Order: sequence, then C-alpha cells, then structure tokens
Amino acid sequence: ASVVPSLSLGLSLSSPHLPPGSLDAFMRCMLVSRISRRVLAEHHLALSKSLGTNSLNHPEDPHVGIIYTALNLRDSIDKCVALLHGRPHDIVDEIGESVPNRGWPEVIVDGHVDTKFSYIREHLEYIIFELLKNAITATGLDHRSSPNLPPIRATIVLGENDVRVRISDQGGGLSSARIKSPSDLFSFSHIRNATCMDDAWLGALRSASSRGVKAT
Repeated sequence: ASVVPSLSLGLSLSSPHLPPGSLDAFMRCMLVSRISRRVLAEHHLALSKSLGTNSLNHPEDPHVGIIYTALNLRDSIDKCVALLHGRPHDIVDEIGESVPNRGWPEVIVDGHVDTKFSYIREHLEYIIFELLKNAITATGLDHRSSPNLPPIRATIVLGENDVRVRISDQGGGLSSARIKSPSDLFSFSHIRNATCMDDAWLGALRSASSRGVKAT
C-alpha cells in the first residue's frame, strides 16, 4: 500500500544526487516489473475465481480473467468523464489559488465510436482518466476569464492492427520554461520541480509512507 508514496519520497531525495537519465532508467525498469507482476497475479486470481464458469457466455461483458474481449472504448471514455464530473467544481492552479469553474468542459466523442477490442479495462481507463483530467484542468486554467469553456474532443480511430484515441483540448499546450526537451517532459526526476524537494513536501511523503496510505 505504501510503495507509491515511498517511491515518490525516494525520487525527491535522490533527484539532486543522480543524473536524470540514470534515475529514469531505474524507474522504468522497476515500474514495468511491478506492473507485470501485478497483471500476472490479478489475472491468475480472476481465472481461479471464474473456474467452472464460462465468462465468454456473458454477452454484455465477455472476458477471460482480467482481459475483456469486447471492451467498448466509448463506454470507458464516458465512465471516466462521469467520474471527473463528480469531482469538486473548482480547479486549483499552479500557485494554489482556487479558480471558479463555470461547469466542466463538454467532452465530445467522435470517430469510430462503436469500436470494441480486447484489452485490460483497468489499465485503459486509468490512462484515459489521467489524460482527460489533465485536459480539463488545463482548459479551465487557460480560459479562467472566459464565460464558457471550449469542448474537449476524444477521437477514436480503428486501424487494421491497432486502436488509437486522440484527446484534443484548448488548454494552451505544454509550453513551460522548465520543459526544454521531450526528455524533460517524461522524466521522473524532480530537479525541475523544487516543490517536490521542499521540507514540507518531504515530511508529508514520510507521513504517508509510514501510515501505509494507498496510492496508485
């Protein structure tokens, strides 16, 4: 339960002393290994639980273990939107000020909206939720003085061998003085974010880790 808070604490403490490349290589290897073990364990438990039953005979939600064989992509997007709409109606900007919200931006789903494919639902919805959350937050902050928020568009594209989702927003992009290259954007290092190495932040992480706070 405390692995993620402990990892965040470790990143904050080690970032000043390790090159970002070395830190990123370690984190990628460790997280891929952790996710792989979790998938194997959850899939095994799900298969054991369904022993003696045929989950593929449930036309509304056919699955084998944790793999859903006819996962409806639009339903997953709508589920994530509904979860986000249930959040408090304010957006907190980078300096901690509460920015009044005029309501949430509309999320328009277009493209191949009837697409179904085989995938692990939990992983897909985790990714979609985070991308939509970022899009909603950025849109609210970039249009804080506008009476209406521009919509966010999720476009589903079904290819011959893959399925793609593009989430487009009008949140101002990723322009930042701290981001000089793609490697900065996708780095685990906290060198670019001084608040993550602040004493108050480290104290909060230590407290969360010792209490066994659950985090994704």
